[in-house]
Amino acid sequence: MLVKINSAEPPKIDWGASGVAEIAQNVFTLINTLQYEVAYDRTLGIKRDFVDMPEQEAAAFVTAQIYSVIDEREPRAAVQEVNYLGMAEDGTLIFEVVVDI
Repeated sequence: MLVKINSAEPPKIDWGASGVAEIAQNVFTLINTLQYEVAYDRTLGIKRDFVDMPEQEAAAFVTAQIYSVIDEREPRAAVQEVNYLGMAEDGTLIFEVVVDI
């Protein structure tokens, strides 16, 4: 089942999620977490190395990181496509990730 996840559209957290909903929620969390933000798992999330890179380089770097972090941390989801949608007013990069669950 293909699921599209937009990094700028947070879903309501479902603490009892299971199946496809749980995996999609996990993927959203992974792509919106920077390393060192989680106290007891400092390596969870996207590396911060893209900060201060030009926009296109940062987008390419984060795209590669999205493939890597999902492959490593949520093996139940297979990344099919990552699309860079642009930058929000606050400088946040926005991505759409399509995963097969």
